[in-house]
Amino acid sequence: MNAIELEIGLYDWSVFPCCSCRSADHVPGELLRMARSQTLDEAKPRDIEFHVLQENWATPTVVPVARVLMAGLANRNISSAARNQFLDLLWSFVIVDDDLAEACKDAVRAGIWSLYEEVLSGASKGSALLAYWLVKEAETVPARVERLLQMARHMLPEDPYEDDQPRTDRRLSGQDSRREREVLPASRARKPSDLLRRFDDHTWSRNA
Repeated sequence: MNAIELEIGLYDWSVFPCCSCRSADHVPGELLRMARSQTLDEAKPRDIEFHVLQENWATPTVVPVARVLMAGLANRNISSAARNQFLDLLWSFVIVDDDLAEACKDAVRAGIWSLYEEVLSGASKGSALLAYWLVKEAETVPARVERLLQMARHMLPEDPYEDDQPRTDRRLSGQDSRREREVLPASRARKPSDLLRRFDDHTWSRNA
């Protein structure tokens, strides 16, 4: 048993609501599927959005899901694609226009050092930026966030403070833009898919 399975087993998912199914009892299987994925396409959440979350609303199911996602991020053995999609979902949860966002932030705070490690690992700029935004949203010690930025500024894309307006498109080199790209948040005020930006190792582009 790993940490994800441990956290999943704490809840009776059949009593949690789902907006597309009778209950959320299918959600644990979806989270485990995402955790085992190896590519971004495989890792995309298929039974989370429009089930427990959609743009500006959420169901109470997002709270245990957030806890499971944080448990997953504590496991460095899951793929970078799965980590990226876990972080993207968490970002969606903490900025949804709902009181549930604060409960999701509590889940993030409970495992916040995993997010610091995500930024400082240098493994992925896309995931590092998502993790940085989550830290900035949930951290209760501002000096710690400032210190993180000082240490890891070179590991993040440009303008991590720019949160209320879309960045202009920029091309950093001529690498193949068709390679798999990771999700980055375009705004603290909106769900990442609303103003989706993608990052491959060398290219910024606007997702049409």
